Amino acid sequence: MTMIVQQLVNGITQGGLYALLAISYALVYGVMGMVNFSTGSIYMLGAVGGWLICHFFIESFFLSVAVGFCVGFAVAFILEKLAFRSIRGASRISSLICTIGFSQLINELVALTFGKATKGMPSFFSRELFSIAGVHINLLQVVLVLTVVVILIALQILVYKTRMGLAIRTVSMDNKAAGLMGINVDQTISVAFSLAGACAAIAGLAGCVYYRSVSAYMGWTPGIKAFSAAVFGGLSSMPGAILGGYLMGIIENFGVQIFSTGYRDVISFFVMIVFLLVRPQGLMGKKKITKV
Repeated sequence: MTMIVQQLVNGITQGGLYALLAISYALVYGVMGMVNFSTGSIYMLGAVGGWLICHFFIESFFLSVAVGFCVGFAVAFILEKLAFRSIRGASRISSLICTIGFSQLINELVALTFGKATKGMPSFFSRELFSIAGVHINLLQVVLVLTVVVILIALQILVYKTRMGLAIRTVSMDNKAAGLMGINVDQTISVAFSLAGACAAIAGLAGCVYYRSVSAYMGWTPGIKAFSAAVFGGLSSMPGAILGGYLMGIIENFGVQIFSTGYRDVISFFVMIVFLLVRPQGLMGKKKITKV
C-alpha cells in the first residue's frame, strides 16, 4: 500500500509536466489543426534558459520559471511568424515534416552553442516536507505540483473567461467564420501558439529542476510522451489533454513499479497506440462527423 501511494505521488508530479506539454499540443492543434513536434525543443529551451540564469546570475526557481515563460513565448512567437504561418493550411505531412525539421534545427543549434554534454541543475527545495507511513514527499514535489496547477488554472481562465480566449475558441472552431465576425485570426493564432510555447518551456524548466539535468537533446522523449498523453486525453480538448497528462504520469510510474524502469518509455507509446486504434478522439475528444 505504501508503494502504491508513493508511486501515485510521483505520478502526479511527473504527470503535471506531461499535462503542460500536452496542453501545448492541444492549443496548437486547436487553432491550426497541426501537430507541432517542435514542442519538445521548446521544452528544452525553457530548461536551458533556467540553467543559464542559475549558472551565470542567481539560483532562483521562480525567476527561472519567469525566464522559461519568456523564452518559450518569444521563440514560439518568432517561429509562428517566420515559419508556421506560411505552412498554415498545407497538407498535414508537410506541416509534420516542417515541425520535425525545426525541432532538429533548434536542438543542433543549442548543441553547437552550449555543447552536447549533460549539465547539472542546482537543487531547489530538496528537504523532505513530511513522511507518512513510509510515503516520502519533499518540498520540491509540492512546489512543482502547485506551480503546474496554478499555470493550468490561469490558462483555463484565459481561454474560457476572457475575450482573447473566446477568440481562440472561435478560431479553433472555424477560422474563416471567425475572420468574417471581425476576429483578427492571425493575431489570435499567434497568441495561442506563443502561449503553447510558454507552457512547453515552463514544463522544461520544471523537468530539469526535478531531474537536475539539462542537455540539448532532452526534449525529444518528453515531447513524444506528452503527445501520447494528448492523444490519450483528446488532442482536440484542452481539459482532455490535461487529464491525459496526469493519467500518463500515473500509469507510467505504476508501470515501472510493476515491470521495470526499462519499460518506462514503452508504456507511453503502448497507451498511444491502443487509443489510436480503439478511440482515436481520446477520452474527452469529440468524434468529428463529416457531412457530404
